[in-house]
Amino acid sequence: MKTSRAIFTTSTLLHRALIAASVSMAMSSAAWAGCTYTVTNNWGSGFTGEIKVTNNTTASVNNWSVSWQESGAAITNAWNATLSGSNPYTAVSAGWNGTLAPNASATFGFQANGSAGAPKVNGSLCGTNTSSTPASSSVASSVKSSAPVSSSSRSSSSIAITSSSLARSSIASSSSLVSSSRASSSAPSVFSFTIQEEQAGFCRVDGIATESTNTGFTGNGYTNANNAQGAAIEWAVSAPSSGRYTVAFRFANGGTAARNGSLLINGGSNGNYTVELPLTGAWATWQIASVEIDLVQGNNILKLSALTADGLANIDSLKIDGAQTKAGTCSTTSSSSVASSSSSVKSSASSSSSSSTAAKILTLDGNPAASWFNKSRTKWNSSRADIVLSYQQSNGGWPKNLDYNSVSAGNGGSDSGTIDNGATITEMVYLAEIYKNGGNTKYRDAVRRAANFLVSSQYSTGALPQFYPLKGGYADHATFNDNGMAYALTVLDFAVNKRAPFDNDIFSDSDRAKFKTAVAKGVDYILKAQWKQNGKLTAWCAQHGATDYQPKKARAYELESLSGSESVGILAFLMTQPQTAQIEAAVKAGVNWFASPNTYLANYTYDSSKASTNPIVYKSGSRMWYRFYDLNTNRGFFSDRDGSKFYDITQMSEERRTGYSWGGSYGESIISFAQKVGYL
Repeated sequence: MKTSRAIFTTSTLLHRALIAASVSMAMSSAAWAGCTYTVTNNWGSGFTGEIKVTNNTTASVNNWSVSWQESGAAITNAWNATLSGSNPYTAVSAGWNGTLAPNASATFGFQANGSAGAPKVNGSLCGTNTSSTPASSSVASSVKSSAPVSSSSRSSSSIAITSSSLARSSIASSSSLVSSSRASSSAPSVFSFTIQEEQAGFCRVDGIATESTNTGFTGNGYTNANNAQGAAIEWAVSAPSSGRYTVAFRFANGGTAARNGSLLINGGSNGNYTVELPLTGAWATWQIASVEIDLVQGNNILKLSALTADGLANIDSLKIDGAQTKAGTCSTTSSSSVASSSSSVKSSASSSSSSSTAAKILTLDGNPAASWFNKSRTKWNSSRADIVLSYQQSNGGWPKNLDYNSVSAGNGGSDSGTIDNGATITEMVYLAEIYKNGGNTKYRDAVRRAANFLVSSQYSTGALPQFYPLKGGYADHATFNDNGMAYALTVLDFAVNKRAPFDNDIFSDSDRAKFKTAVAKGVDYILKAQWKQNGKLTAWCAQHGATDYQPKKARAYELESLSGSESVGILAFLMTQPQTAQIEAAVKAGVNWFASPNTYLANYTYDSSKASTNPIVYKSGSRMWYRFYDLNTNRGFFSDRDGSKFYDITQMSEERRTGYSWGGSYGESIISFAQKVGYL
C-alpha cells in the first residue's frame, strides 16, 4: 500500500530543535497526494516557503487544495494559488495549475511574518526508531491535501525533516487507507533535470547570461534579462516522450512590482503559459515558480518573455520534473544574441530609442560598458559613502581623480563638475548601490542631483561636455575622452531601464522620461559624429565639436585624430541599444575598423615599463592599437607638447613618451564582444 509523504525542509539551519507533529491529509483511496513543504528563505522576523503537491497515481486529478497550520507565524500572501483562512490556511489551485496529470506536481509559494519552525509530531522519529522527541520547541504544523475524487479516507502521514546541515529525521506513522489495486501500484519514476545559466540547454538571453552580484544563487550565478517588455530567456529540453511535465523557475524579484513572464513551448505551438514572478522582498531572496507544461517527444524550445516594461525577475535555474529529460538543441534563428560560454558581468540594459520598436537587443554579457558599470557599483568601500557624498558640488557633479578610500571629508563647493576620468558617473552608480542596500535617502538624493547634472549639461545636439558649467576651451567639446560621454549615457540608459542599482524608487517615471530623451539625443549625436574615410564609416575622435560634430584637438599633444582607445567605449555603449539598422551599421563599421590589419600592429604589444626607450615591443600573437590615428590615412602617430607629430615614438621627447599612454590592446575587448554577438 502506498502512503503519502509530506517532507519539511529548511534552506537555513533552524536554531532550535526540530520537532515533528502529527499531520492529517485527506486523500483518495489511491492516496493521490504527496506534499513537500520547504522554507526557502528565513530572515528571522519572517520567511518564505513553498508547498509542492504531487499526484502519485496513474489518473489525473483536478482542482487540488492544501490546508496547513503554522505556529509562531502568520501567512501574508501566496502566489500560484489562491489563499484563504487564518491558521489553518487553505490554498486552492490557481486554475491554470489545477489539473495534475499522473506523477505531475504543482508548487505554490507564500510569505510569512514570524518564526519559521519545523513541524511537531507524536511518536518516535522515523529511521531512528527509539529516538525521543526533543522538548525544547513547541512549533506545530499540519498539512492537508485534498482533491475531488470519488472516494476518500483519512490517513496520518509520515514526515521527514531536513535542515541545511542535511541531517534528516522523520517520524513513523500508521496508515489506514481503503484498499484498492491502484493504491498498491508503484508510481512512475520522477526525474529532475536542472539547467543552470550557460550550461548545456541554456540557449540565449536578452541581457546578462551569468551575473553574481546578489547572493543566494546556485551554480555560478543567475541570469539577468534586460528591463524591457519582451526581453527573453530561452532553453532547450529534450523529452523522451510527449506528456505533462513540471517546470520550476528559481527566481528573485527585489523590484517594486511583479515581473511575470509568458512561457512559450516551441513558439506557442505546444503551449503558452503565464509564469507568475511576484516580489520576493529582495534580490537575494529566492523563490520557486512552477508551471505544468506539455512537452513533445524530442527537442523543445522553452522561451520565457517579460510581460511588463520592468522585464523578468532574475532567474537562477530552470528545473524539469517528470520523465527523464536532458539538454536539447538550441535554435540558431533567433534575432537576439546567443548566450556565451563564459560570463562575469553584472549589468545590462535595453535602449530607450524611439526607433527601436522591432530592433534586436544584444546581450551585455562581456560588453565593456556593462563591465565598467558593474565595477563602479562597488568602486569604494561601503564605509566611505559619506566621504564620497561630501565632495559633491552644489551643481550635482564631482571633481575628478579622488581616491575616496584614503581622502578625508570634503566640503562640497560650487566649482564645475566633470565626467572626465569617470568622475560624477562613478560616484552616482556607487551611491545608488549604497542606497539600494539600505542606505539613507541622502544617498538617493545625491544620485538624483547627479543625474540632473548630466541632463542639464547636455547640448541640444546630444553632446556632453567635459565640465559643467562650461569652462571654455576644449573642455566644452563633446567629450569621449576617457569614455566620459559614452559611459554617462550608459548610466542614464541603465536608469531608464531600472537596471540595478536603479531598480527602486531612486527615480520617478518623469525622471526616466527625461533620461530617455537624453539617451536618444546622445545616440543621435554619436551616429552623426562617426568619421568617414573615403565615404566609409570608421571610428571617433576623443573630442568632437558640440554643434558641428567634427573631430577637435584638446591639449597640444592631443591632435584631431581617430581614437583607438575612446572608440571602444562608444561602440560598447551603442551595443547596449536596440540594434536599429543605423546603429547596427555604425557598430559593425567600427568593429571592422578595429579588426582590420590596417588598424592594428600585429605581433607587437605596448609595454609602458620600457617607455624610456621604446614601449612598442615584439610579442608573437599580440595586437597593438595606437591611441591616435591620422583622420585620412589611418596611420598611427604620436605627438609632443609643441603639437609636433611623429610616426616613430623614439623620435618624440622622453617626457611625453613616458608621460602618456600611446598604445595598448584597446581593440581586443570590443572585438571579442563583437564576435560573441555575431558582428564579426
